[in-house]
Amino acid sequence: MFDMKRQLMWSKLKVGVVVTIAFVLLIFTVFFAGGIETLLSPKIDIKAQIKDVRGLRKGSPVWISGIEIGSVKSIDLHAEYGTLVTMSIAKKSAKYIRKDSTVTVQTIGLLGDKYIEIGPGSPDAAPISHGDTIKGVEQIEIKDIIKAGSTTLVKITEFIGELEGFLKKIEKSATGIANSKFLTDPQLYNNLQDASKSLSGVLKDFKESEGTVKKLIDDPSLYNKMLSASSSVEEFGKKVTEGEGSLKKLAEDPALYENLNKASKQLAAVLDKIEAGEGMAGSLVKDKKLQSEFKESVSELKALTRDLSELAKDIKANPKRYFKFSIF
Repeated sequence: MFDMKRQLMWSKLKVGVVVTIAFVLLIFTVFFAGGIETLLSPKIDIKAQIKDVRGLRKGSPVWISGIEIGSVKSIDLHAEYGTLVTMSIAKKSAKYIRKDSTVTVQTIGLLGDKYIEIGPGSPDAAPISHGDTIKGVEQIEIKDIIKAGSTTLVKITEFIGELEGFLKKIEKSATGIANSKFLTDPQLYNNLQDASKSLSGVLKDFKESEGTVKKLIDDPSLYNKMLSASSSVEEFGKKVTEGEGSLKKLAEDPALYENLNKASKQLAAVLDKIEAGEGMAGSLVKDKKLQSEFKESVSELKALTRDLSELAKDIKANPKRYFKFSIF
């Protein structure tokens, strides 16, 4: 009788152990379905400098391009960066993360659960390795947008209030803009319309003309020449200002100007005397007979010079004709 009870209890114990193992396997399968390979795959640790984790917790998922590659291992405060987040990611995913990649803390769904999204970075950068640190970028959330929108709405409300007060002042003004001819006289509108038509006509004529102003606008070479000329004038002025030549002295030294002025006055006086017929030069200019005689003298002098030149050539060619030497 006792043996039967013992066997029955042992059977119940075995059944209980089997049911417990099956229940544990069921729970493990439900919670880790499809993730067993991930749990057993090799991992590396990387860090991220994030100023504000916005409620991120240990164990939060880490994603890249929408795919989960790891989880948050720890979150530590840092005096310089704000927080330093350590992430454990699959080693095979490290080749897709670059040293210049950035991380952001984002929200999953409506419940506000946080996760880390890693950007791929630039293709030219080196892949990340175990223990490397990447930078975090602050992500704008809905509450930030709502806060900014609230501030903007307050400013718009204040502006509308000020505009309403301004309009009320205009309505209450007896001699203000509301009762002025600016709003009630149609002549102002007609004048503006006529002016706009005239301006359109002028612009049309200007566009269809071939004048200098149109070429100045249409032809870039004319502008370039003017720019080059202005540069040359500027360089010339700079040389005159910085140099030590006559032009600088003429511009700065009043004595040189006075000397030139005095010389010009003396020259003008001499020319006036010549014009009046004074002196040899004046007589030569005014006296027609003297001019004729002077021209004849010059002609005779030219003829004499020509004869002397021919005589010299003949002497060189035939010296025996003019010179005879005899020793005995």
